Amino acid sequence: MKITTIVGVLLAGGESRRFGSPKAFAQFQNKYFYEYAIDALKDNVDQLYIVSHPVLEEQFRNESSVSIIQDIPGFQGRGPLAGIFTVMQKTSSDWYVILPCDTPFVTDKLVKQLISFTKDQSIDAIVPIINDRQQPLNAVYHARVANKIEQLLKVNKLKMSQLLDTCNVKFITDHDLQLQGMEFENINNKTEYEKIKQNPI
Repeated sequence: MKITTIVGVLLAGGESRRFGSPKAFAQFQNKYFYEYAIDALKDNVDQLYIVSHPVLEEQFRNESSVSIIQDIPGFQGRGPLAGIFTVMQKTSSDWYVILPCDTPFVTDKLVKQLISFTKDQSIDAIVPIINDRQQPLNAVYHARVANKIEQLLKVNKLKMSQLLDTCNVKFITDHDLQLQGMEFENINNKTEYEKIKQNPI
């Protein structure tokens, strides 16, 4: 019986314009934001990659032992789809667990729960819907979606929703997950950042 392989992908290539500085290296309770995603992924995947912006690559290499890669030439700077496609091109795996770098409340338990839905091989993607919002960057994708992503990138369709429109997606809600409450909270700006620092969980 073939053993299912899983790769973890931490997306940290955004420019964090609204935040004003690289969100990946914002600190919360003596850890960088990105380290919470690494901790949530590392024991659940066979390989782990950080997709980084060129400006941040050296800092990641200094701070982390995780493999750092940049978007493949031709698709650089084209958002999350480019980052996901890059890892899919560089690795061979059945499934890819995607996390962003700005959800400091993400947990190992959440990742385990997302992976538990991969037993159904007919599914292309496992995407939570939390508070009526799809969470395509806290999700799991099958390797077969690489071709779909490539076609979208070639015609400059860069929205995650455009990928989901082409996929057999299993949407899961908070009713399907055991949540502590803030796992999907992403920090977009300094106001939100100050708020969580003053009122940590």
